[in-house]
Amino acid sequence: MTTDKNLDAVFDPFDQIEQQAFLEQSLQKADFEYYIYIQNTPFPFNNTESQFLCASNLPHSSLKNLQDGIVLNKNPLACLNNDSTAHYQTFSWNRHALSNPPELTRLLKDFPQLHGLHFPCRNISGHKKNSLTLLRACHPVSMQEIRQNLFPLRHLVFSARYLIRQNLISHYLNTMHPTLPPRQMEISRCIVADMSNNDIARLLRIKNETVTYHVRQILRNTNSSRRTTGAFKALLPELIT
Repeated sequence: MTTDKNLDAVFDPFDQIEQQAFLEQSLQKADFEYYIYIQNTPFPFNNTESQFLCASNLPHSSLKNLQDGIVLNKNPLACLNNDSTAHYQTFSWNRHALSNPPELTRLLKDFPQLHGLHFPCRNISGHKKNSLTLLRACHPVSMQEIRQNLFPLRHLVFSARYLIRQNLISHYLNTMHPTLPPRQMEISRCIVADMSNNDIARLLRIKNETVTYHVRQILRNTNSSRRTTGAFKALLPELIT
């Protein structure tokens, strides 16, 4: 089979540079300059409040610490998710407006004005904690523009949600939850299948003491206190990527 190497690189699902270039081109075609994507942490076993991952191409000092994949305790765009039924909403930001929410002020303070299109996204539990926000400085977003540019907007929104989410989750998992050794992954799958240590020992034809050792390693490597929680943490990359 003959392939063009340059063309083949365009379709490489792991080429983040190519994906970022694609997003930038999609932004320009939809007449936007910036995006902010907020993703609920893909981890259902935290004892703390919900946390969020952030990705953005906003080039200013307020975001110097909001690098792709950073974990936030609060969603800085939560104030735009008030309408639980809306799939999108337009908004305008003016630095001198007295009614600006504090979260937006901290995030957008370096810009005199911005106009945006905000898309809340449902997470696995049905709550709209995730969001994609498109921004530009030139002019407000009108309903007529949305209707006229429906295809490039849908193209941008769907591709951005997928590409940014995949990169964020991969970054998060690689940083916070590295893959365990093969034997520990195998035992984690057995634990998730509700097997006891004795069941696992019989299935894998190893000693019960060996299973106990690996379970302890799983708990240590995943920073867990319960075997089921540790097993789900170990299998998280396989479950959501």
